[in-house]
Amino acid sequence: MEATTTLSSLEDRRCAAMVEADLHALSDLFDDDLIWTHASAQVDTKKSFLVALADRSTRYVEIKRLDEVVRLHGNVAVITGIADMLVELSGDRRPFRNRYTNVWARRNGEWKMMASQSTSSSPQPAETS
Repeated sequence: MEATTTLSSLEDRRCAAMVEADLHALSDLFDDDLIWTHASAQVDTKKSFLVALADRSTRYVEIKRLDEVVRLHGNVAVITGIADMLVELSGDRRPFRNRYTNVWARRNGEWKMMASQSTSSSPQPAETS
């Protein structure tokens, strides 16, 4: 399977696992040294991210990825795009639109997510007829 197809599939699995709060799948996808920087500037490690999902203080209800581009640089991939999400934070549901950059690295033949950085993005204006 071509690497870009593999990485897109891994992003699909990651998003599904986040919505399902599948900690085992996320643990397998995330590198132990993962750094996740949210659009709010809050920073999580692999452990703190998984704890927030496990204790249900953060719940991803829906994630849709748009305009995703995978760029390969040897054993490193940089994936950029837009994510439209519905997230429940401490019981409060809120929509988010973020631009993201995710970094994956191939180690011992396996791709692992190393970093994620999001920036808040305004929703696209509604089309008028």
